[in-house]
Amino acid sequence: MRPFFNYGDPMPSKIIPKNITQFILENHPLAPLTTWRIGGTAARLVVPADLEDVWRLMRLAYDRGWPLFFLGRGSNVLIDDAGLPGLTLHLARSLQGLEHRGDVLRAGAGVSLPRLAQAAARLGFSGFEFLAGIPGTVGAGVRLNAGAEGQSLAGVLKRVWVATPQLQLLELTPAELGLGYRTSLLLNFPHWLVVEAEFNLAHPAGPEAIRARMAELIARRKTRQPANPKSCGSVFKNPAEGPAAGWLIEAAGFKGRRLGDAVVSRKHANFILNAGHATAAQVKALMADIQEKVWRTQGVALEREVVWLPEDLAYVTDADR
Repeated sequence: MRPFFNYGDPMPSKIIPKNITQFILENHPLAPLTTWRIGGTAARLVVPADLEDVWRLMRLAYDRGWPLFFLGRGSNVLIDDAGLPGLTLHLARSLQGLEHRGDVLRAGAGVSLPRLAQAAARLGFSGFEFLAGIPGTVGAGVRLNAGAEGQSLAGVLKRVWVATPQLQLLELTPAELGLGYRTSLLLNFPHWLVVEAEFNLAHPAGPEAIRARMAELIARRKTRQPANPKSCGSVFKNPAEGPAAGWLIEAAGFKGRRLGDAVVSRKHANFILNAGHATAAQVKALMADIQEKVWRTQGVALEREVVWLPEDLAYVTDADR
């Protein structure tokens, strides 16, 4: 399974001539592209067709000094009401390659995590069932080491390929990624884009048994999590020790707490729902109130799991180039 380019090589100059700017949409709404349905507009938004387009767009942003943002299926992200400057690559319909060879399953960054789980099930390999109900992509999942049911991508990941602002394609192992609970070293390099990943197929099992387990996990999630689809998933990380974030938030009296149209779920307190036309400012203020009260009453500093854009993305400077 050879990559499109040689890993570590700079972008080939032969792909530069295509006029990628004709595919860029200006002032495009971002809220419909997120699960929270919150956020302003993208100054420029484009859907890359393939890895060549990704290279072209990264080169364009690099040359013009534009901030660069990556958006997958829009879960686990809160986009500011003012929107995003620069250039946003919408990858939910891009990089969809999925290939099986031997004991490896290779996926493009835009492949959804449930689709990855379903592919492993069809092949008769277990270990991916926990991904069935996670509404994210492979790229974002690797960056945050997505997980559920006590498992995470770190347990099945073999290696990834990352495109950098220096227009190189790097191969990284799980050890080099520094995967931890909802974290990886990629969070320190927000302009590095996961483009492909390989996963180990190490546990053969009957496809029907695997699908039954996936259905069981999805049903369990539905009993514990709110049915309102306008959320980002868990807002805060569970502390390393002690009660879970949802328990702490409930104990602080926040179940059902409302600020504008941002509402703490009565079913699971670690979910903030968009009950209508919530704004990013309302969600942030509600999160701050939760953190302050939990700290004051429980002595626990809750760390958010949701990514804020553009705040969490450091702009590329000359020193980065």
